[in-house]
Amino acid sequence: MDATEVWSRTSPGGRPAVFRTDDDGQSWVRHDASFPRDHGYFTVKRQAMNSDRQDPLGLYLGTTAGQIWGSRDEGRTWAQLAEYLLEVLAVEAVVLPK
Repeated sequence: MDATEVWSRTSPGGRPAVFRTDDDGQSWVRHDASFPRDHGYFTVKRQAMNSDRQDPLGLYLGTTAGQIWGSRDEGRTWAQLAEYLLEVLAVEAVVLPK
């Protein structure tokens, strides 16, 4: 990275997504179903994304815009779980006993 490149932590073009790799980073797949299509500018801080370690894997993320998003299908689709919160700094995922 040099001074001519910008490595933004916000959503490129206002289109947020989560990227997944199954081959140690050799290739990446963009998952953006259900995220805002236009003007979805938000940042996810390092501690604000977590998983529940279930099968299929559940993923959860909190944004600097005060939203919490969740996925029950390993990030293929997302649903907004909460909004109008303060900036989300961390997210923990807990599996409750049945």
